[in-house]
Amino acid sequence: MKSSKLLLAAAALAIAAAQPAVAQELAPYQQFTLANGLRVVVHEDHNTPKVAVSVWYHVGSMNEPEGKSGFAHLFEHLMFNGSEHHDKEYMPPLQEVGVSGVNGSTALDQTWYYEIVPTGGLERVLWLESDRMGYLLGAVTQAKLDEQRAVVQNEKRTRENQPYALMSEREGAGVFPQGHPYHHSTIGSMEDLNAASLEDVKSWFREYYGASNAVVTLSGDVTVAQAKALVEKYFGSIPAGPPTGRVTAWVPVLERDKTEVMQEAAPQTAIQWSWPVPGRGTAEAPSLRMAAQILGRGKTSRLYQALVHDQQIATSASASYNSYAIAGTFSIDVRLKSEADRAKAEAAIKAVIAEFLAKGPSEAELKRTKTTSYADTARSMESIYVKAMALSDGALFAGNPGQYRIDEQKFAAVTGQDVRSIADGWLTRPAYRLTVLPYGSHNVVADTADRTRLPPLGASPDLKLPTLREAKLSNGIRVLLSERPGTPTVELAMVFDAGQAAEQHMKRGLQGFTLGAMDEGTRTLSAQAFAEQQAMLGARLWAYGDSDTADFALSALPRSLPESVALWADYIRNPGFRPDDLERDRALHLSGLSQSLVDPGEIAQRTFGYLLYGPDHAYGTALAGRAETIKSLRREDLIAFHESWIRPDNAVIYASGNTDLAALTTALEKAFGDWKAPARPKGIKTLDAVSPQQAARIVLVDKPGAIQSVIRVGQTAASGLDSHDFELGAMNDVLGGNFTSRLNMNLREGKGWTYGANSYVAEARGPQAFAVATSIQTDKTAEALGEIDKEIRAIQKGRPTTQEELDLLTKGQVLALPGQFETNQAMVGYLQYVNRFGRPYEYVTTLPKKYAALTPATITATAAMLHPDALTWVIVGDLAKVEQKVRALKLGSVEVWDAEGRKQR
Repeated sequence: MKSSKLLLAAAALAIAAAQPAVAQELAPYQQFTLANGLRVVVHEDHNTPKVAVSVWYHVGSMNEPEGKSGFAHLFEHLMFNGSEHHDKEYMPPLQEVGVSGVNGSTALDQTWYYEIVPTGGLERVLWLESDRMGYLLGAVTQAKLDEQRAVVQNEKRTRENQPYALMSEREGAGVFPQGHPYHHSTIGSMEDLNAASLEDVKSWFREYYGASNAVVTLSGDVTVAQAKALVEKYFGSIPAGPPTGRVTAWVPVLERDKTEVMQEAAPQTAIQWSWPVPGRGTAEAPSLRMAAQILGRGKTSRLYQALVHDQQIATSASASYNSYAIAGTFSIDVRLKSEADRAKAEAAIKAVIAEFLAKGPSEAELKRTKTTSYADTARSMESIYVKAMALSDGALFAGNPGQYRIDEQKFAAVTGQDVRSIADGWLTRPAYRLTVLPYGSHNVVADTADRTRLPPLGASPDLKLPTLREAKLSNGIRVLLSERPGTPTVELAMVFDAGQAAEQHMKRGLQGFTLGAMDEGTRTLSAQAFAEQQAMLGARLWAYGDSDTADFALSALPRSLPESVALWADYIRNPGFRPDDLERDRALHLSGLSQSLVDPGEIAQRTFGYLLYGPDHAYGTALAGRAETIKSLRREDLIAFHESWIRPDNAVIYASGNTDLAALTTALEKAFGDWKAPARPKGIKTLDAVSPQQAARIVLVDKPGAIQSVIRVGQTAASGLDSHDFELGAMNDVLGGNFTSRLNMNLREGKGWTYGANSYVAEARGPQAFAVATSIQTDKTAEALGEIDKEIRAIQKGRPTTQEELDLLTKGQVLALPGQFETNQAMVGYLQYVNRFGRPYEYVTTLPKKYAALTPATITATAAMLHPDALTWVIVGDLAKVEQKVRALKLGSVEVWDAEGRKQR
């Protein structure tokens, strides 16, 4: 387990549920309102010594006037650049108290911020959140506005640099008319972002960031009494802000089918049909949600079965219901195979919809969807973050933090006739209703918070691991279990010593193809029947691999653990490998390959791996000939891989959750105990060392018209089994492994050339890859390469690591350790890690001492493994704009390749 990064991407708000049940219930929460109008929700959960804090403001891109698109999101970025009493970067004080999750996000209807910290860091979070709610404007400068404007514009470029990126923006403009609050995208236009002024910032803050327009939620290891005292202390003096008004309902009417055709550099035809429909909280919402899931969620859905499985004219087919505050959208999204006829696909979509509207859903579909949704909610509510977000959502939009429970009950009560009639009735219906609510009166109290200093770190409990239990099945398979009574799931992983390295003496890509084909069912279960059984059990089964292992995961509900384990065993032991399934999978893999050949990130990553390891190393990758390899794969190849690697004498089972060792081993013995190794010899692989590179090399790949350059820079490093692997991870964290690392603070926060820059060490039992990864605006590509080179050289001797940097790193990592095992899946991942790399079970408890022992000299000595004059550089971008400047840097020899490794010049 390398040093973990801060969670800088907002997790999905997975609160869509199916059936009200104990697993979905929160412990009682309380809410109260301060005299200034601030609404506060508190949910106590003392199972884990940490607290999730969310602050929601009832303002989003819907509030932006004409010519100010993207402003809500730009303002969200400015909230992280310091306040009047802490006019510094927002992240370091949080890292010092062990924050494990922090971010902000802007949507159509709301803007939210959150932090997840050890219990002792709660007061500091509230100080920081209240300071930027009440005391922001004095710290906002033109320089900060210009910096974050550049960061947001790079975020926009990063998104738009991907295939199909503009579809969402066009959907909003096509469904919602000019003047509708949802007509424009949340990220906005470049022109409007350039026009944003300091006065706009101040006006936005004064209008929308008052206490009466916000909800603060605390979820986790905190009492209501503590919450009341702390929130009153830090937020009670903040003005309520002016009264606000907003559109509350407007479902537009489209007079007739509106069609638009656009072209871009994408490998497949994409079809997206969207209807304006009623949004959240409406009587129609539960039935629309059900219709979307039955029509287009997963392999059992009607659209997938018709277009991907049966007719095999599409590589994906889905439906979604997006419910917003004013209106919603019901969308169908289909990606066609390159040779597929568009008219045939559109006819197939119409036929699926027509049959659904004529007959409605079957009872089996209703039951399966409700069970799956129940399982989704049970898993999501294990997280205090999701709990905080669910409560904030209900408080902000419905005036009831527990609104999600009501929504669940309505969803569980939906009948087939409800779904049929509402889906049939909603093509277009006009609706516009305006409601004005009384503002009331508000008062503020004197500010009793000490604004001259940040609150010190409070006491935090030490990390305690659950007791680890171990057993062996009768055929020798080891079973490791972390018992966690009271949790809502049992998570398991059967791990086989295989991985990318297992393909060394086979065909490249065989593991991925084999694992994908195994998802198509077993000898006795078709792909649809296999998916149906998972849904009926509320289970999830999937396979994945890394450089060293092939892993089969099971997420099961305790109530159906034996049946879920039996299905899991059938999945692992008895793959169907039916010819029709293999041909369908082959087409999907070829389609995926065609997409990867135009995706700049995929091109850069694969080219980088190829250059580091070459085609023959166990960790090597192929560039040319991949399509031919996929076409050459036969059923016999898959059987050979399965028999060589997916076998009982090559497996370990890791488990964590709400079961005991006796019950688990009983289920596992029944399902796996009679599994014997096949006659075929077990597979072999050799993790050879990689000869050090002697000189720098630069490979450029042309992506004409690209608005960003994707960059990978690095070299091979020591094995993950090396005794100094921890120090390597620490050095990486200082250089680029955290938000506050040198690379990110330079290229994102200092210069605004990118949405993010990081470095990483790719975990492996053999020689690992060390790399810097980023995406840079095209006109700053060469300058960014120079900065990366400078930072790599500086950490060695030009600007050695400081004690201050180490102190911040140590606090951020050590204080976050107790909260790392919140979920059973995280615990299973830890068990896999320590066994993969030969660490003791208690390894994580030794990390505080390891971090405390770090010195600047340690980092400098570790950085000596970097070879700035012999790095591999890969740049994918518009060479007409960047090539000459890159060559002028004279970083090393330069070659131009295509996406499949063929040298162009």
